[in-house]
Amino acid sequence: MLRFVDILNIPESDYKNYKVHLATGSKDKTEPYQKFLINAFQEWQERQTQKNFSRKYVISLIYYDKEKWLFGGVYEVLPKEPEPIHTDNWSGWRYYTKLTDCQTDMIGRLFVNYKRDFRASYLNLEMIPRKGGTMAPRDAYIGSIFDKPVSINDFSGFDQVNINYEMLKMIVSNQIMSWRAALSKVKGVYLIVDQHTGKQYVGSASGDDCIWQRWADYAKSGHGGNVELQKLLEKNGEKYKYNFKYSILEICNMNLGSEYILTRESYWKEVLMTRKFGLNQN
Repeated sequence: MLRFVDILNIPESDYKNYKVHLATGSKDKTEPYQKFLINAFQEWQERQTQKNFSRKYVISLIYYDKEKWLFGGVYEVLPKEPEPIHTDNWSGWRYYTKLTDCQTDMIGRLFVNYKRDFRASYLNLEMIPRKGGTMAPRDAYIGSIFDKPVSINDFSGFDQVNINYEMLKMIVSNQIMSWRAALSKVKGVYLIVDQHTGKQYVGSASGDDCIWQRWADYAKSGHGGNVELQKLLEKNGEKYKYNFKYSILEICNMNLGSEYILTRESYWKEVLMTRKFGLNQN
C-alpha cells in the first residue's frame, strides 16, 4: 500500500517539522469538509482553540467518512505570532498560514485511509504509537484518487444531503445547477436540526417548485416562515441561523398530491417526536 507521506515526497529526516491535522468539527464532524467546498477551509483551520500549530508545516487531512480523510493541502505556519481572539461565543487563536506548492494538484482529490481511535487531532508526523496502539500517522495510506477535486457542484444523492446553513446559502445564491436540478424535481419531507440544542424541525415541500423553492426560502430568511425557527432567531439574533442543518428524510413523486405528502410529514413528526421535544407546533 502506498503511504501518503510517500506521495508528498517528505523524507523521514524532515518528519520533525510537520504536524498532521485531522480536521473535524466540534459540533459536526463534516464542518471542515463543508468549509472546503466553499473555499473557506484555510480560514477555518487558522482559528484554533489552543496553540496547536507548533511546527513549521501542517498537513491537513479533512474528515470525510469514518476512516476516510480528504487531503486539504500542506500549509506553512508563518512566523507571525498567533493572535488571541475573544468573542461572545468563542475564544482562541488566529494563526497565519500559507499554502505550499506540495502536491497542490492532489488537493480535494486524494483520499487517505486512517483509523483514529483516540481524541487527539494534532499529531506529530514521526509519532510511533505504543505496541498494539493505533496506526502511526506516517503509515496512513492512499485510499483513492479522484479524477477531479470534490466540489460544491457535485450533488451526490438525496440520501447524502447533510448541509449547514452556510452551505445552503452558497448553493442557492450561486444557483448551483446540479443541486437546483435535483431539488426542483422532487417533493418530499426534510429535517432541520438546531446544532446548538439538538432540537429538530420536520417540514415538507409539496408545491410545484418542490424542495428547491422551500429551501431557497430558508436560505433567504433563515426561518422560511416557520414560527418556532423565527422565534429562535428573534431570541438569539440573526446569526443563530448558522446553527441550522438540513437533510432530506423522504422524497416523493411529483405526481403525488399535497395530502399524501402532509401525511408523510406527520408520520416523521411522530417518529422523531418533534411535536413534543422538537420545533414543530402541530
